[in-house]
Amino acid sequence: MPEHPSRSHDFDALYADTDIGRTTVPFTWRDSADGLGVVVEGPCPRCHGRTRREIRRVMPGTGTKGLPSWLRGTPPEPATDQEVLLAERYFCACGHPHPNRPSGVHASHAGCGASWVLGSLSRNEAP
Repeated sequence: MPEHPSRSHDFDALYADTDIGRTTVPFTWRDSADGLGVVVEGPCPRCHGRTRREIRRVMPGTGTKGLPSWLRGTPPEPATDQEVLLAERYFCACGHPHPNRPSGVHASHAGCGASWVLGSLSRNEAP
């Protein structure tokens, strides 16, 4: 299915576990209201509904993530929020219970079933 960010939400798209791969649809990110995470927003590349995901930052000293880098004396990899966000897998969270959604999918996870990795991401300073 072609990606086109200006299309309106396709409420009739049937639910399907679909890996879109790397998308070219534009997404933005900003710090969460409490500053302890980031919010990633944009249109689902499959159904074009607005989707939003908050990702919490890891608190230093609470785990071993980055430990091998510390032992080598190099910065943790990836080094920036944006690099981490571009490596993450996203799922449609448009909020619409698309037709044919399996009964085992909880209503709080309403979406079309698409997943993807971001191809680009820009910072949005507005809340």
